[in-house]
Amino acid sequence: MAIKMYTKEYAGMFKNIFESKSRFLRTFGGSIQVMDGVKDTDNFLHLKTTTADVVIQAYDTGANIGFGTGTGKSSRFGNRKEIKAVDTEVPYEAPMAIHEGVDSVTVNDIPDQVVAERLEAQALAWVEHVNTLLSKAISDNASEVLPGELSSTSISGVFATARKKFVNNKVSRSVPWVAYVNTDVYNFLVDGGLATTDKNSSANIDEQYLYAFKGFLLEETPDEYFQATEQIMFAADGTGVVGTGISMVRTMDSEDFYGVAIQGAAKYGKYIPDANKKAILKAKLTEPVPVV
Repeated sequence: MAIKMYTKEYAGMFKNIFESKSRFLRTFGGSIQVMDGVKDTDNFLHLKTTTADVVIQAYDTGANIGFGTGTGKSSRFGNRKEIKAVDTEVPYEAPMAIHEGVDSVTVNDIPDQVVAERLEAQALAWVEHVNTLLSKAISDNASEVLPGELSSTSISGVFATARKKFVNNKVSRSVPWVAYVNTDVYNFLVDGGLATTDKNSSANIDEQYLYAFKGFLLEETPDEYFQATEQIMFAADGTGVVGTGISMVRTMDSEDFYGVAIQGAAKYGKYIPDANKKAILKAKLTEPVPVV
C-alpha cells in the first residue's frame, strides 16, 4: 500500500494560511506555533513561572540590626523571601481529524491535482475551526462581564467602563487594545459617528485605516464567533499564545475503492496566564426596553 506523508509540508501551509486568515491571532501573540509529528503524549507548553510578588521593605539602620547583638542573626534588608519556579504543563486539547477520499473512477478531474487542492482546503477548514476555539477561549477567560443595552448611549458607556478598567488594571499601552464587536455594535459606533479613524502602519502595509473608539481598535467580527448573548470582547494584543500540533497528514491507497484516502490528525492548544486575564473583558448587551 503506497503511503505519502505530507506532515511537514502541511505544517508550513497551515501556518501561512492561519496567519493570513485568523481573526483572533493578534490576541495570541500574532503568530501560531506549529509543530509536526506530535505524539499522543506530547504537551503544548512546558513553563517555569515565578509568581511571587516583590516586597519593598524599609532599610533598618537600628544599632542592633545586622550589627551589635544582631550580628549574624538579623539583616538591615529585612526578611529574605525565597523565590522558586513552578513547573506548569499545558496540554493540547480539542483533537481534530479529517478523513476524505478521491476515487479515480468518479473524481472527474486529475486525482493528484484534486489531492493538492484538498490539502489546502483542509488547512483552511482547520483555520476556521481554530477561529471558533480562539473566540471561545477569549470569552471564557474574560475577567469580567460588562452589562449594557444595544443603543449608542449604552455602548458608549460600556466602552468607557472597559477603558477605565484597562487603565486601572495597568494594561500596557505599548500594545494595541482591541474590541472585537459584532455587526450591530459596529454599526452603532461607525454609523452614529462615534468612532474615529486611526492610521496603523506596518512594514507590509503603508496605510491602513482602522476605526477606533475610546482607545480600542474596532474589529468587526461575524456574529457566529460570539457566545450566546455576547456582542463585544475587549482584549490586549499578546495576551496569550496558541499552537497546533500536526500529528500526521497523509494519502494512502484505499482498499475500499480505486483511489486514495486523505487523512489528517492534529491537536490544538492555547494558554492565557491568569495574570493576563485582567486584559480581557466582554460585554452582554440587551435589547433596549421600548418607551411606552
